[in-house]
Amino acid sequence: MPRWRRKAIPRSDSPWGEEYSGRGLYGAQRSQRRYPRRSSADDQGGWLIGPAWLYVGLALVAFAVAAIIAVVQATGSEDTPGPASDEQAVAVAQQSQPTETDAQSAPSEVEATTEAEQQDEAGQTIEPQVAEAEQQQRSQAQQAVPQEQQQQSAQSVTEPEQADNPLRGFIVPIRGACVTEFEGHLPEAARSYRNDGVHEGLDFYQWASCTAITVATEILAAKAGVVIRADVDYVDITPADWARFQAANWEGDEILDELRGRQVWIDHGRGIVTRYAHLSEIADGIVKGVEVQQGQVIGYPGESGQQEVYANPGTDIHLHFEIRVGNGWLGQGKTPKEARDLYLQAFGRAD
Repeated sequence: MPRWRRKAIPRSDSPWGEEYSGRGLYGAQRSQRRYPRRSSADDQGGWLIGPAWLYVGLALVAFAVAAIIAVVQATGSEDTPGPASDEQAVAVAQQSQPTETDAQSAPSEVEATTEAEQQDEAGQTIEPQVAEAEQQQRSQAQQAVPQEQQQQSAQSVTEPEQADNPLRGFIVPIRGACVTEFEGHLPEAARSYRNDGVHEGLDFYQWASCTAITVATEILAAKAGVVIRADVDYVDITPADWARFQAANWEGDEILDELRGRQVWIDHGRGIVTRYAHLSEIADGIVKGVEVQQGQVIGYPGESGQQEVYANPGTDIHLHFEIRVGNGWLGQGKTPKEARDLYLQAFGRAD
């Protein structure tokens, strides 16, 4: 479309008066006299001086500096705690200052170093002294322990109890009794009137066994087992029986068995049997074939099988106790003292 230009209308001929100049019917423009044209500075941004990119660059630089400052402050705040209030500062200062007592009780570094050097130099002298002091303490502690507890402690060190050993785990058959030290009451003590010539078990008499022993004293099963003999129908010996023993010179297993009087035998398995002899009475319910528990009452001491039962009743009350091992007895072939040690081991009271 060809450009065309309307002819300018003289200012005096303009329908809008002298204040306007005609530049087309719809493009009226204020005259420069009333609305002066802006300068070149206004065309580039009004009041700003210089190009716009300069201000954009300065803004970016300011933003970068502010970001760096913020990062530095954040890092410093993590390492160094912020300022506390006056009260908190006073409290921290008071806690950090040592008291007079602390200052007096705390050794100086020089003193601590000197003491450490002295200990190093005297180390060879101090160690024997410490060992000697510990030995004295152990000796005093052992003296304060009852003798039987010392025996048990020694047993646990020299010969530990084995769960599978059939000659362990027994209890003394009379509550509170000790194992006599009188040789005549021990296994292997001489017995001239017996065909084997020796005693085969332990005797528990009141005067030698640390406790009262009467016909009312309870005899306990030394270990759990099965009763294989209980002389519930036993009849006491007579003077004629005693004369018969003398005539046979005390020889023969039958005579030896009669001399034991009223008896209970308990089988504990693996060839181990305990015998309880010279009983005055057998407890109710103790018959052949009955299972008994350790510590169960099985009878009462007496003097059956002895001459005193008719000649001087009540003067020989005691319990004869044996641990039989196969066809022999515990301590067989040993000295009486060695046999006693074996019984102490069986009772858990070894020296």
